[in-house]
Amino acid sequence: MKFKTPLFAALAAVTLASGAHADILTFNASGSGSDGALSAAATITTSSDQVVIDLTSLITNPTSIGQEVSSIEFMLSDIPSSADLTSSTGTLINIATDGTVTPATGTISHWGVALDSSTGEITLETAGNAAVGGQPIDLIIGMAASYPNANSSINVHNPSIQGTGTFTLSVPGVTGDTTVSNVVFNFGTGPDTTLPGTTSGGPGTTTGGPGTTTGGTVPEPATLALLGLGLTIIALGRRASSKRG
Repeated sequence: MKFKTPLFAALAAVTLASGAHADILTFNASGSGSDGALSAAATITTSSDQVVIDLTSLITNPTSIGQEVSSIEFMLSDIPSSADLTSSTGTLINIATDGTVTPATGTISHWGVALDSSTGEITLETAGNAAVGGQPIDLIIGMAASYPNANSSINVHNPSIQGTGTFTLSVPGVTGDTTVSNVVFNFGTGPDTTLPGTTSGGPGTTTGGPGTTTGGTVPEPATLALLGLGLTIIALGRRASSKRG
């Protein structure tokens, strides 16, 4: 009988934690601008007081900086009181005039975030008022071994983030039930071109139209850990009971 108390405690903890989750939302944009083809994708994950954005450029051999991703805008259904950029990660590279790639030293430092507290719109950008001052750098370029088409506009804005940049925002009031809408991708240093985010479809979510979502709900790590603990205690309890039997 000594297993009953921890068993019930574990089950209660798992039950209480089962409401914690994160929503994963995927958006895409493609089109063209004055510098050529444009294409990008973003995965936005909302969880307790946090938003994580994986922002990807899908143009693998651009000609101009105007084809690199420089910002994303979106709105949250739960209007937050603040939004702060807490981390920026990704692979930084320098692109030479002949298109060859070398690793860049340092960290991603030029991105910033702005919040419109009246609408809940968040802007994450490296080119614009929310970005660090000075010439825009750290734009996102598509993944490739080299960039033979790159002109001088790309070289002079070294370094670039290669492939995907991951940005973590502290956003009090956001939960795993917070929805994301009105997604807009921006390209170039102006930014030069904007494209609305659309969805490609997915199980268990809405699809279609600008700013709608696709993806799913996943448990947060704490929930998974508690579930594992509960299952372990249940297994130990059953083993002890079988031995007594």
